[in-house]
Amino acid sequence: MMKIGRPVAMLARVVMVGLMTIDVMADEDFYDYWGDGRAELSSYRVTQPRYGETREGHSVMIFVTEEINRQSLIKVESNQPQQERVYTFKLNKTLKFLTGIYPYSVMTSVFSAVEGGPSEPGSPFEARKVTLSAQEWCGHVFEEVQLRDDAIFGDLNSYFEREGKQGWRFDRPDRFVSEDHLPIEIRELKGLFMASGETRTVQMLPELWQFRMRHKPRALVKATIRKGAPESIDLDGTTYSAIPWTWNYLNREVTMWVDAAYPRRILQWRDNDGGEGQLLASMRLPYWQLNDLGHESYRQQLKLP
Repeated sequence: MMKIGRPVAMLARVVMVGLMTIDVMADEDFYDYWGDGRAELSSYRVTQPRYGETREGHSVMIFVTEEINRQSLIKVESNQPQQERVYTFKLNKTLKFLTGIYPYSVMTSVFSAVEGGPSEPGSPFEARKVTLSAQEWCGHVFEEVQLRDDAIFGDLNSYFEREGKQGWRFDRPDRFVSEDHLPIEIRELKGLFMASGETRTVQMLPELWQFRMRHKPRALVKATIRKGAPESIDLDGTTYSAIPWTWNYLNREVTMWVDAAYPRRILQWRDNDGGEGQLLASMRLPYWQLNDLGHESYRQQLKLP
């Protein structure tokens, strides 16, 4: 977790849905806002389809800045030369729900180069790495995808015999998008990703969690992304002006609503399988320091069990 510029006291700026809103500028410099040594934590009430039924659960999206090594794509924790580092915007997305007696625990991590890279010259936020871990009482799975300038490499380690240990590779196509990376790109934290009303056709790597649930071979698919005009949505009695983003591929369709006001939090999402999520609360704080007895009170503020 990186801290840039002036020291900031360990105070949380909180959005509690239905209670209060954050007082921020209509737009802010990315480094001024995100380089202050704090992360954004947003909690969601989730409906998750699994085994033919919808399950109630919760999710947390954690957005924070970090440096990773340019070659290994691993977090920098030593005195490495600056030219070997990449300044990234990281998303950790957790998902927890029950299927009968046993729980699912899923976490996806996405590392995005803030200033972009050779694959998308002149554009901020280029996906560099995506990982997924999933645990339930049968066993656990870990998958890593490294997104290089000209190729996409995947490595899967699974408890299940039909998957086992395997690797895969694709050439990185033009107009490539990772579905796991979209929640970063559509927040448009360093300028527009797409114009209002624009529809774009891309080559997409679907969410790793989608591959996990469907046990399908890894593949790039043709997809369309559309940015809608701002509309009003209601969450627990609070009305937001939100921008809807919709993407489609194969038989999957997802719409995600983003707050029209900076820092453009993810407010809600819905897919055509019956999955959905709604924002419960949002806080900005250095959560990695809050590991003492008594700090559980922050979970109450986030409305987490």
